[in-house]
Amino acid sequence: MQRVILQLLRCPRCRRSGLAPERDTPEVVFGPLLCSECHASYPVTEGVADLVLEAVSPALAQRGMEQRLIVRSYERYVRPALQRALAAPPLDRDSEYLLYRSLLGQPAAPVLDLGTGTGLFARRLAREPDMPPVVGMDVSRAMLEEAVDQGHEAGVRVDYLRAEAPYLPFQDGSLGAVLLAHSLHFISDLGKLLLEVHRVLRPGGHFVASTWMPPGRASTFVQRRAGLHPREEEDLKHALSAAGLTGFARLRLPPLLVVKAVR
Repeated sequence: MQRVILQLLRCPRCRRSGLAPERDTPEVVFGPLLCSECHASYPVTEGVADLVLEAVSPALAQRGMEQRLIVRSYERYVRPALQRALAAPPLDRDSEYLLYRSLLGQPAAPVLDLGTGTGLFARRLAREPDMPPVVGMDVSRAMLEEAVDQGHEAGVRVDYLRAEAPYLPFQDGSLGAVLLAHSLHFISDLGKLLLEVHRVLRPGGHFVASTWMPPGRASTFVQRRAGLHPREEEDLKHALSAAGLTGFARLRLPPLLVVKAVR
C-alpha cells in the first residue's frame, strides 16, 4: 500500500487518529498499521490492509463471494451471467465502465472503488492517464486476493483494503470520488453509508452508484432474506439529499438504476 493512500486512512476503532506503519517507508507490503490514539494494530498482507474489527458474518448473498470457484470465475463467467439474467438488454462491460467514468468527472484526489470485488473497475480507472491514485475496498478476503492477482497480471497499480461498510476508514475530505458499482443493494444501512460518503469526499467530489430496481413484492421478500436491499429511485434521491449530497441525477436501464450526486 502506497504512502499516498496510507496518509488518508483513519482508525476504524477510535475513528480519530490516522494509521501509520512501524517504519517510515514509501510502501507497505507486510506488517502492521498502528493507531497512535487507541494503539490498535491492523495487519497488511501482500499490500492489502485489513481494517475489519471483528469476524464478519456475511449474509447469504455475500457468502458466495468468499467461494474460490465463484471468485476465480467471477469476471469471466459469473458477473456476465448475472447481467444477462437481470438486464434487458445487457450492458456490456465497456459500456458500463464508460457510463461510470463519465459520471465521475475529473477527480482532484484519490478515488475509492467501494465494493470493488475483483477490482474490475478499479483497474480500468487506474489505467486512465490523469487519474489520481485508486483504492479498492471490499469485505471479501477472497475477492481482494483475486483483485491483487488480477492487478499483478495486468500490470496495473491499485491499492486495496479490507473493510466493512457503512463505515469508510478515511480522513474527512480526503477523496475525490466514490464509485459503488452494482453493489448498492448489498448495503443495509444506506443512511449511514451516505453520511460517510459525504464526510470523506472533498467539496465537488462525485458519488456514483448503481443498483437493481425493486422487482415484484414476492421477489423483493426473497432478495431481502438473502441479504439484498433493492431500493426505489425516490428512496435513493431522498437518502442522498438527507446526507447533504446534491445535484442528483439518475439513469434508468431496467432493471439497473444508476445514480450520481455531488458533495
